[in-house]
Amino acid sequence: MPWDAEQVRDEIVRAETLLSDLGSGLEPVAGRHAIEAVQAVVGLYGECLARLLLHIEQAGHPEVLADVARDELISHLLLVHDLHPVGIEGRIGTALAEVEDNFEPGSLELLDVQDGVARIRVAVRGCQSTAARMRTSVEEAVMAAAPELESVEIDAAAPQRSTVIPVEDLFATGRLAGER
Repeated sequence: MPWDAEQVRDEIVRAETLLSDLGSGLEPVAGRHAIEAVQAVVGLYGECLARLLLHIEQAGHPEVLADVARDELISHLLLVHDLHPVGIEGRIGTALAEVEDNFEPGSLELLDVQDGVARIRVAVRGCQSTAARMRTSVEEAVMAAAPELESVEIDAAAPQRSTVIPVEDLFATGRLAGER
């Protein structure tokens, strides 16, 4: 049975931890050999993936490629091999659209992606907790969609001002409409 999303994330973290710890604690030569062996296996798998994607593309099934790329684990694997069919801006845009569905339309905008940093404009009306929740949602969604990023910077835009009707105008006691 395939792993659920939580198991996938746990295994990604576990693999990254093991790989980063691979060389430490071993004899220098054994550590280098272990790293080279892992790199060779990863390289072979990358070539297999590239050929598989080429077959899918040549068969004229772009929808299959898009479906495959939406799978979180496969997406990570494609990114490791620089094979992801959707560019970073496209993946971030999709993530922002999903987050925006839970908030206000037009409240999120990708400003740019440079040097491993995505800058996002966030404009939220409402209380501090809504703004904080949106920031967290944006950061998590963008990093999940583009794990190759180093960070996400949030630029808070001034929310659009709403027109406020003075309370005294709501109650026309003793006055006729339009009378002042």
